[in-house]
Amino acid sequence: MVIRSALLIVASDADPVLDVTVNGLRSLFSQAPLSMLFTEERRVASDGHLIEDILRRWCDEEEIDCILTLGGTFPAPGHSSEQITPEATLAVLERLMPSLPEVMRALAADEEPLALLDRGVAGIRTRTLIVNLPGPEELATRFAEAIVDLIAPIVRCLQPTRQEPESFASIGSKGLPNPSPQEKHKGLNADEFAAFLASRQRREN
Repeated sequence: MVIRSALLIVASDADPVLDVTVNGLRSLFSQAPLSMLFTEERRVASDGHLIEDILRRWCDEEEIDCILTLGGTFPAPGHSSEQITPEATLAVLERLMPSLPEVMRALAADEEPLALLDRGVAGIRTRTLIVNLPGPEELATRFAEAIVDLIAPIVRCLQPTRQEPESFASIGSKGLPNPSPQEKHKGLNADEFAAFLASRQRREN
């Protein structure tokens, strides 16, 4: 299963995200059996509206399977535009996945107490999983390692169910009464036809 993915890096002079961190995450998530294929990558400043616009486009137009954001998840004054990634992400999410940031913070905090300062969120928009990761290299790596095995099962849950169309030949095997030789000339009577439709409807529901 190849997971079409995107990486959004939110950084500033005061809160840089190093290339080594980005390369490490790409390597971790690209390895088998996960095999995430990164088809989109952007590096932006801490601008809430811009982050929202990119996330919406990647979800709604590009139909990316999984989006990882990197950086901008630490505490900041309420009126500040810094560390705005969680708020921008919440603005586009339709369903939350609180278990992901909870497990990432819990596992990382054993060795990196600063993990408890992370405010990142995770959730779903349409069929796309979005996960916030912190910017510092050690934290980003530990957070990613905590969920790397969970990405594929979540993405599978978000994929549309593909059902093969019924062929005409298969209809008789799904409850259509086979008339006896004496009844073939009469066709299906009203009661039999009603029962057939009812059984078909139950199976489709």
